[in-house]
Amino acid sequence: MKLASRLASALVLAFVVLLALDLVVRGAPAWHAGYLFEATRESGTAGGIGSVIVSTALVVVLATGIALPFALGAAILSAEMLQRRPRAARAILRSFEILASAPSVAIGLVGWSIFGRLFGLGFSILGGSVTLALMLVPILAVAFHAGLEAVPRSLRAQSQALGVSRWKTLVLQVLPAARPALFAGVVLAVGRATAETAVLILTSGISTRMPGDVFDPGATLAVHVYHLARNVPGGEARAYAAATALFAINVAVHLGLARLRKEPA
Repeated sequence: MKLASRLASALVLAFVVLLALDLVVRGAPAWHAGYLFEATRESGTAGGIGSVIVSTALVVVLATGIALPFALGAAILSAEMLQRRPRAARAILRSFEILASAPSVAIGLVGWSIFGRLFGLGFSILGGSVTLALMLVPILAVAFHAGLEAVPRSLRAQSQALGVSRWKTLVLQVLPAARPALFAGVVLAVGRATAETAVLILTSGISTRMPGDVFDPGATLAVHVYHLARNVPGGEARAYAAATALFAINVAVHLGLARLRKEPA
């Protein structure tokens, strides 16, 4: 079993290294000084990706920030408040599992109909962020639920036996104990947010202009890569360059979150 685990880990690591090397080799010719900071020009065939990085950061931060309180609340409801009603807790958890597996293009169409048309946001960073948050809530809720369930019930009983209220026990004991799993859920959600394309093409658009505010359209890096590779003649090299930047940014964000997860409270 140990040998199989090491072999599987080595294969995954080898794939990641090969992926990184392929992106760097194919994308390096399109890199230049200031590539990460210059605004995109001529549909991405000139300039850099500065404006696209700004749009990506806005979408990911907004979507994650919107999704977090709803996901944490749902996880607390199913794992803590409904502990004596297991059927209701399982029903809530199953509904989130179903939502987490819903096709992203379907969620994008729903988001465009509700936020783009009904609420008048059109193609905008805000509309894309809210729609993306719909995808992130079930992913985060399932991860948060698993983290809360992993905390021993004896910790709650001991805290409440000392006269600590249920909510103080949750805030001061349970949530800190579940922090590694909570951070793991955030890492998973951020990775999904930065890699999503279908939802954001339908809601935030493919504009590469520097956004003035969240009501402007804006393409994320994943959408920009897709647009360059599929719709822009001669854009393959630029697509690889943008994909290299997306890969590097993703790795940096994940390593940063992992470091925070390991820091003592």
